[in-house]
Order: sequence, then structure tokens, then C-alpha cells
Amino acid sequence: MFKDHVIDKISEEFGAPSRKTVKVTALDIGSNFGVVVQTDQPNKDDYAFVWLQYPPDSESLPEIALEYAEESGRHSNTYPSPGLEQGKPALKIIVTCAEELADLISYTHAIMSFKAPPEFKANSSPDSDPESITEDILIRVDVSSMPKPQPIKPCREVIPRAVQREVWQRDGGRCVECNSNAKLCFDHIVPFSKGGSNTVRNLQLLCERCNLLKGNRI
Repeated sequence: MFKDHVIDKISEEFGAPSRKTVKVTALDIGSNFGVVVQTDQPNKDDYAFVWLQYPPDSESLPEIALEYAEESGRHSNTYPSPGLEQGKPALKIIVTCAEELADLISYTHAIMSFKAPPEFKANSSPDSDPESITEDILIRVDVSSMPKPQPIKPCREVIPRAVQREVWQRDGGRCVECNSNAKLCFDHIVPFSKGGSNTVRNLQLLCERCNLLKGNRI
């Protein structure tokens, strides 16, 4: 499995895992740095989730990373690892191939050594056709193409940006009803007015037309 390959390669580079559960394999690299490979997700074997501590503010972020402010949306099994303690921000790196895994290892070495990390971009084939992407393949998060959050009433909480990114990635940047990628918005499955929350599970992408048709229904 690809997740096993990721664990083996990271272990070869940094030493044997220090902690294994049914959900994660963790490596403590020194006293202040931990790497956690998630084993309970994703369900498919095409890619792996690797958790790292957030880099210094002056450093660039990997293109294939999702940002988590403090513990918002974090996998709780990452908390025991140094640098990933509860309350601290973190990165979830989405690794899909050997090239990205090699870049991840180089990036980790740089952050550990307090050096400027190398450029860390998603590996993509120049011949890849965006129209051929299916719902079974990981959709990269292009923040610039995500819809702007709509003005909200003072009584409604803002949807955290990390949650928006997760929903956008999960739904593939398309309306879940008609598959359109135009005029998208974040819709509450259980309406906010009926007690719905700003969680990944309760949010979905809908185009403007489908959102209007849905109205205030569940």
C-alpha cells in the first residue's frame, strides 16, 4: 500500500516509528519535531496524509498542504507528537507519488535544521487533462479559484478557512448536485437557521442555481 511505502521511506530517513495506533504511525524526530502518517484515512491507496508542525511564518508552505489553525479539524492522534501538540497549528501534507514523498523528506530536513525549505509543489504531468479528473482522484486546492465568502449576518459565525478548503477539496471544486464549477458557494446541509454548524460534515459546494432551488430545506 502507498501509505506503507510512505512510512517505510520516512523511517529509513529518520528512524523507526516511536508510536503506532490503529489510526496513525508517528515518528519523533528529536525532542521538538514529529511526523505523523495517518493510516485510518484516506480509504483509497492513491495517496497518503502526513502531518507536520507549522513552519515559521517567514517560510513558504508546500503547495500540497492543508493548513490547520490550532487544533481546528486536526486529527487528535497527532497531539502526542512533538511540535503537533493540541492548540498548535499544523500542516496536513497530501502525498500522491514518489516525487512528492522525496520533496516531503527534503522539506522536513530543512525545517528541522532551521534552513529555508526547498520549493515544494504538486507533481503533475504536463499531459494531464483537467477534464479527466474524476471524483476518485484527489483534487488539488487552488485557493485563488475558491469562491469568496459571502457577506454574513452578524449573528452567524464565519466558516473557518481551513473548513472551506476541506469542503472544496472533498467536493472537487464542483457543485455536488449538477457538477457545475460556476458561481459556487458553501451551503449548509442542515441550514444554519435550523441549528446547522460550520463543520466539514455539514457543508457542501452548490452552484448558485442549485443553492436557490434548495432554499432553506435540508
